[in-house]
Amino acid sequence: GIDAALALADASRRGGRTPLVVFMTDGRGNVARDGRTGSAAAREDALATSRRLRGAGVPTLLLDTATRSRPDVRLLAAEMNARYLALPHLDTAGVSREVQALAKESTCR
Repeated sequence: GIDAALALADASRRGGRTPLVVFMTDGRGNVARDGRTGSAAAREDALATSRRLRGAGVPTLLLDTATRSRPDVRLLAAEMNARYLALPHLDTAGVSREVQALAKESTCR
C-alpha cells in the first residue's frame, strides 16, 4: 500500500498536482514485498518504503485504526513524517478536518 501511494503521489506531481496521502492501518503487516510471510519482514519493508515517502516530501496523514495504539504504528508514522492520529478518538468530521488542514498546509509550502 505504501509503495502504491508513493507511485500515485509521484504521478500526481508529474501531472502538476499536489499529492496528499492518507493511510488507515492497524500496523499489523504480515506479508513482505517479495511474498514472504511474517511480521518482521513486512515491518522492515514498510519502514523502508515509509522512509522513501518521507524523502519524497509527500504530506501524509496516518490514521491508526487499532482499538489500542501500538508503538509500531507510531514508528511507521514517524518514518514517513506523517501526522499521526488514533482513529478511535476521532469521528468522521474530525478526520475530514485533519485531511483539510493537511491539504491547506501542503499548498502553503
